[in-house]
Amino acid sequence: MAEAYLSASGFSDAELRKIKVRYGGKFDPDVETRVKPVMSWLADRGLTTLQVRCVVSKCPMVFQVSLQQIVQPAVKWLKHLGMDDGQVAKLLASFPGVLTRSVERTLEPKVKWLKGFGLDDQQVAKIYASFPQLLSYSIEEKLKPTSQWLKELG
Repeated sequence: MAEAYLSASGFSDAELRKIKVRYGGKFDPDVETRVKPVMSWLADRGLTTLQVRCVVSKCPMVFQVSLQQIVQPAVKWLKHLGMDDGQVAKLLASFPGVLTRSVERTLEPKVKWLKGFGLDDQQVAKIYASFPQLLSYSIEEKLKPTSQWLKELG
């Protein structure tokens, strides 16, 4: 049913194949309680139809997490950093995985870590808008070793 709804919403066969592969397992989120609310909410945030399709195609797991507990707080958090609607929409289209991450456990610690370099919210927002993949990197496994390496270079 979800696949039929997405197809009717303009998703191509190639996009639907990607979604099923990335979703892992049987792709069967409830259309009324998961698919429609998420897609409507994204569109209401100013994402274009193409951007909504990008979000869903790249991160169909957005249908498995709570809209109220994970997705909405993540976007609210991005805006709190100082991103405008256009920056948020662009970030979500390029790196929708942010929508499946906990603000408290994943996103906020990275901001705190970056602020340790003397950056303010605006500067952190600019970094995330330019390089959203940074939100997925482990502080211990990726960010600290990279920053150490850069320090060693001088």
